[in-house]
Amino acid sequence: MLRQTSWQQNLKLLVSFDALKPGNFFFGEQALLVRNYVKELVRHNEEVQLKIFFLHETDWPAILDEAATLDLFSLSQRRIFLIYLPELDEVDSQSVDRAFRQYLSPYKDEIARYFQAPADNVFLIILFAGKLKKGQKIYDFFSDLAARSRKNFRLEEIKTPREAEILSWIRECLLEKGKTIEKSAAERLLEITRPDLLNLMNEMEKLSLFVGDKKSISEEDVIRSCAGQKVFDRFALEEALESGSLEQALAITRSFFQNRPEAGEVMAFFASISRYIIALNQAKTEVERLKEPIRDVFKKLHPQIQEGWSLFDRKLEAFSRRLRSFSQKQLDELVHELASIDQKIKSSDLNPQFLIEAFLVRYFQVKNSQS
Repeated sequence: MLRQTSWQQNLKLLVSFDALKPGNFFFGEQALLVRNYVKELVRHNEEVQLKIFFLHETDWPAILDEAATLDLFSLSQRRIFLIYLPELDEVDSQSVDRAFRQYLSPYKDEIARYFQAPADNVFLIILFAGKLKKGQKIYDFFSDLAARSRKNFRLEEIKTPREAEILSWIRECLLEKGKTIEKSAAERLLEITRPDLLNLMNEMEKLSLFVGDKKSISEEDVIRSCAGQKVFDRFALEEALESGSLEQALAITRSFFQNRPEAGEVMAFFASISRYIIALNQAKTEVERLKEPIRDVFKKLHPQIQEGWSLFDRKLEAFSRRLRSFSQKQLDELVHELASIDQKIKSSDLNPQFLIEAFLVRYFQVKNSQS
């Protein structure tokens, strides 16, 4: 488990030659972040060779045979094999057990036998992106392997850290690049990427290049750096629809159309609005007609936002306010209007910007009439 110090420092320690064993199984919400630290470890050690394997392409016998074979043509003193279990669309018990049967079960005896006497200076790092628990076959297999071969195998869960730890991590990472970041800028960056730390790491790299020689990163820098991405368009648009104003929504829309988007990009932009309204309509039904707790409905719609974060509380409050702003009938009518606009954008010569802006005016008129 990670110790209660710097989250980044502890992750680096987990992926160091002091901690690595011949076999290492990393799983959890942020397990894929391990690969960045593996690559960093290799980059700072010239005598280390890195090889990458995907289990849907290369089976275990081939991997274990290569691990056990001395590479006479390499000057590397150590070899790291980074092995990926395929990512699952849904990490539930049924999908996990199916993946076990396909990628591990036929070779479990060979894998166990290898770790009884593993090759020297060869480190197998196996990654699974997603939560696992006792009773699921992948977890049980590697847990049993670690119990029987404590000297040669271990498993580690890489969880999503607390909000304060991520904000500290953002500051640490940017400080290593010679940059400081304002608190509001770090919070905005986290809101944009949500708790996807691999994406967050990529965004920090891009942000540090975007500001050039500037030493301190502001919230405006974060917004400008991310403005060209569709993920930011969705984020900003949702923020405007949820807790902003008509002026904000129109400004985002006009900025989007100023860049002369392709037809597919226009439909994606319109789909962002549609998804939000349809989700609101469905949530209204679940809360008022089916009597589901609003917190449960919100968590189902926003699984990427962790309960306990300040972002969770703020978004839940905004979501609750917005639900109260509309009646079920009004939301039904708005969804019907969206369907009509969708048809017009696809099949007529009407200006899509005009159609979308007219809908936004209508949306905020209805919302404000109930405020």
